[in-house]
Amino acid sequence: MGMAAVLCAALLAAGCARPTSGTAVAVREADPTATTSAPPEADPDDVRWMEKFCGTGKLLVTAAETTQQPTSSSDPAVLKKQFLDTTGRFIGVLDAALADYRSLVPSPAPEIDPNLGKLIDGLAQGRSAVATARDEVTAAEPLTPEVYGSAIDRFGTGLRGFEAALTAVDNIDLPDRLRDAAAATENCEQGEAVPPTTR
Repeated sequence: MGMAAVLCAALLAAGCARPTSGTAVAVREADPTATTSAPPEADPDDVRWMEKFCGTGKLLVTAAETTQQPTSSSDPAVLKKQFLDTTGRFIGVLDAALADYRSLVPSPAPEIDPNLGKLIDGLAQGRSAVATARDEVTAAEPLTPEVYGSAIDRFGTGLRGFEAALTAVDNIDLPDRLRDAAAATENCEQGEAVPPTTR
């Protein structure tokens, strides 16, 4: 399985961009004589926070999309360029995601901050491992099978950190007011990288 497939599978396993599940229930016809009240307007600060939270989640999806299938070339120069291109793009996306997630702490709901911290730590560890792999390959002249193998192993370590971060996202149990705020955003309404809705 290629790196992109591994990352996409990790994203799906962690609950990003997944449909909600549940048991279907019968819907009663509304009583035309009943009165209803409009839901309270979401706090603007909560809406802004959720807009950024969901938007940053999309960056994690982009991180998966920036990877490529490893080449089968036997030319060390081709292998080196492909590896450096892949890790460079991946690190760039992780840097952007880390900056955004760090700006989201403290959150409007202090009870979710510990899992946000785990998310940030996982991304940072993954980024560090991938950067080390990139630097090893950059310094290799020429690229040897031993160096390339070590770099692939380190890249795998980075992916595990990335997966740990996605698990942390899945464990973030948003309070009702942030769920309500999500409905007023553009990023959270697109069905991509929507925050978990499990309780």
